[in-house]
Amino acid sequence: MREFTLTKTEEKVMLFLWDQGRPLSVQEMLEAWDGDGKTWKDNYMRAIVHSLEEKEALEFCNLERRGNRYARRFQPAYSKKEYYSHLVKRGGLSASEMVKVEAVALAASGDQQGMDALIHELEEIIEEYRRRDDDAK
Repeated sequence: MREFTLTKTEEKVMLFLWDQGRPLSVQEMLEAWDGDGKTWKDNYMRAIVHSLEEKEALEFCNLERRGNRYARRFQPAYSKKEYYSHLVKRGGLSASEMVKVEAVALAASGDQQGMDALIHELEEIIEEYRRRDDDAK
């Protein structure tokens, strides 16, 4: 993944595209957009998409015919998980530090269900590594 930072607006658009789960043209983005109750102008969305394409966060996927015009469709060049993992690594945090931060936040908020889910997820990861270890022997 190329080194870059996203603006808040670019990140909103990326979150929207990850949630959509399919390639979209700028027009389709505008039609489906309901972020923050705002409506965006065509040129503004095109500028954001262009910026994301320049940063290699979006990639051209295919052409869509709309009437007598063709529109380019875009999709994220990486997953949401990859993006946030990149941010964490760039910020100098290790995975174990992130788990600690999440555990402290869950404990402080009294979110027992969230804490149980975190523990369950960690137990599954540990079990997977143990299986890999056993298979390697």
